Amino acid sequence: MKKYMILPLLLVILVSFSANAGAWGKKGWQWWDNGPIVKELGLSEDQSAKAKEISAKFDPILQKSNENYMEKKKAYKDAKSNPNASTGDVIKAFDSMWESKYKMMRIKLDRDLDMKEVLTPEQVTKLSEIKKEHKEKMMKEHQKMIDKKLKKEEN
Repeated sequence: MKKYMILPLLLVILVSFSANAGAWGKKGWQWWDNGPIVKELGLSEDQSAKAKEISAKFDPILQKSNENYMEKKKAYKDAKSNPNASTGDVIKAFDSMWESKYKMMRIKLDRDLDMKEVLTPEQVTKLSEIKKEHKEKMMKEHQKMIDKKLKKEEN
């Protein structure tokens, strides 16, 4: 009986991994792939297709850049915690990490500017409002999690 229960579980796990395979770090919130946001913005099919093309063009570049940043970040943390690392080595690793972070953020900016060209001025304004609301919502949820954790620690 247990064998038959494991099969559906494995299927669910495989499907979830394959669904996320092309979304290296998207965390489920990319406006051009979010149906309600696309609808709220009133994107035409052409605009939606162009936004997805831009995303497809930048995704591999961003993934590579993110991997590079994560490697540099690990190298910095390793250097910082290594008692034998010189101050110069730690500073060099720190600078390298932030340089790679800057490059990644610059690629994101280039992608966002290309995306902006697809939108009308009204859609750009609306998207900014949607992003602001989303950020505020996430900050509130984050604060609730912190409050809940602190409350647990008090008890």
